[in-house]
Amino acid sequence: MNKFEQNLININSNNSTQTNPEEFLSKLHGRIQKSRQDRHTLLTGFMMILMVGILSYSQFGATTDAELYYADETEDIFETDFWTVDIDSLEIDASYTEDLAYFLLDEGDFWDTVDLLNELTNEEEITL
Repeated sequence: MNKFEQNLININSNNSTQTNPEEFLSKLHGRIQKSRQDRHTLLTGFMMILMVGILSYSQFGATTDAELYYADETEDIFETDFWTVDIDSLEIDASYTEDLAYFLLDEGDFWDTVDLLNELTNEEEITL
């Protein structure tokens, strides 16, 4: 074992590597600069995620009343309701109702046609 240890010591002492101090320092400064740049990139990423999180969180409690307010405002201006258009069935002439019924019957919607005609006749009776 003693000879083995002596061989290891001789091998280590014979292979003395010469280091170039300028190359070593340039690589060291390059690694330090890369480490700083990575740290700045990571910090910038966390700041962006934080800002998006804060802005998203602030929108969770936002009400949508303003959107409904504008919709009501346009309804008053144009005097129409764009989402539920109410048509007075008395203003529709009989030919329109008959054409609609024939169309629905041609499409094979018998029960829808019956429901539509019942609804129109009931609405006429209520308004009279």
